[in-house]
Amino acid sequence: MTYKRIAIIIMTGVLPYLGTFSQTMSEKSINTLEDKIYGLSLLWSEVKYNFVNIDHLDFDLDSLYRETMKRVINTKDDIAYYKELDIFLNRLNDAHTNLFDYPESGYEETDYPNYGTKYIDGKYYFIKYKKDCPYSDPNLLGAEIVEIDGFPTDQYVEKFVMPRITGSTLKYRLNQAGRLLLNGLEGSSICGKAICRDGKMKTFDIVRNGEAIRKNNDVWLPEDEYSFHTSEAVTLNWKDNIAFLNIRRFIPKSVCNDIDKAMAEINARQCRGVIIDLRGNGGGRTDVAWRLQMYLTQGDTIRSFGAQTRINSGYGRAQGNYREEYKDFYLYKAYKNEPIELITKPKGIKALSCPVAILIDNNSFSACEDFLINIYEMPDRPVLIGEETAGSTGAPLVIELPHDAVARICTIRPLFPYSMKPFVGKGILPDIEIIPTLEDCLTGKDIAIQKAINYINNHLTKNQNYERKKNN
Repeated sequence: MTYKRIAIIIMTGVLPYLGTFSQTMSEKSINTLEDKIYGLSLLWSEVKYNFVNIDHLDFDLDSLYRETMKRVINTKDDIAYYKELDIFLNRLNDAHTNLFDYPESGYEETDYPNYGTKYIDGKYYFIKYKKDCPYSDPNLLGAEIVEIDGFPTDQYVEKFVMPRITGSTLKYRLNQAGRLLLNGLEGSSICGKAICRDGKMKTFDIVRNGEAIRKNNDVWLPEDEYSFHTSEAVTLNWKDNIAFLNIRRFIPKSVCNDIDKAMAEINARQCRGVIIDLRGNGGGRTDVAWRLQMYLTQGDTIRSFGAQTRINSGYGRAQGNYREEYKDFYLYKAYKNEPIELITKPKGIKALSCPVAILIDNNSFSACEDFLINIYEMPDRPVLIGEETAGSTGAPLVIELPHDAVARICTIRPLFPYSMKPFVGKGILPDIEIIPTLEDCLTGKDIAIQKAINYINNHLTKNQNYERKKNN
């Protein structure tokens, strides 16, 4: 099934402008009124007929279309127009349903400040700052952000940030809001108030120029306890004969070779255990994710998820006017199930025989979740440690709009390959939940990795005790 091989990449850079005020680029807008109406109408029709989670919407799609149309007609330029398309698609709450490319006339030059922010337990905090930057104030580290541009932070997020964020779960959207909280128009300022750790209120006025002044040797403080973050797709590190295998993405196809190389070294070394870090893995190709899956089972085949997708039938819809058995067709809520796939493992792949822990978080996404769906109900699978994943996968339908703008709409709901239950509404839940606190962030501690190390050590101790008792 070719739909399972579509490469899906999450773009985790700066979102379009999230500030209160808007400025347009000098390039002339190229969308006519006819283009704008056609573009929105095309998206609406494709959503109505193909969006897989239409049965989960808690609002009337046609009403959203009509209200958006009023605003689209009144947009003054392409930037405002594409923002309306963004907001329309984001209301569907699916991270594989969004506008992801448009002409230069629709872009704003955006940037981030020289601070990192995070959503923690219902509040927003400064958790990092750029070292040796004249605009960075170390005193803001750990401060709770309580006001932005004259709005209480929660109101600012609800009004200006959340409408521009797409995501399949509320947790994912809030976490993204925390990460992108202060992003906005390049060179512009954002001001607010924060309660510092000593309880004192501090005002801030921050310039959004983090990318503009970025250098290759920039240092962000506090530094992480384990510095395994890299732009490489696959990296392998060792500590106390435990392998730390970091897989950042499942694309391109050559990542299969990187996984094979790492696994060959791990198997040759007969190590104490393996920690596979999939935190922040934005996905890619499902067939690359299969490669990793093959090293986690002793069998000759692996299972890949089934799928649920929409059925549209003109006859069925007509009959649904008066026949109960066709009612779902009339309501645009008829579905069919696709069976699982059995994938044969290539000869020469040797499954791991040592304890394995897999780290996941709220930024584990797309084809990474395909992998997790496939193994989640698998007997004797590795333990999952960390946070609930993003909750979004599914082959997107690519929609070409006027002037080379491109959108996508999610078309399938994966089914767990053992139970055939649908994966929808929430992410993959870890066996051992580890959610970093503010203190963990400020000290740079990686408590998830430490938990994984402890798990492997405890697993080995239990096995040694068992062997000792058996021999006695």
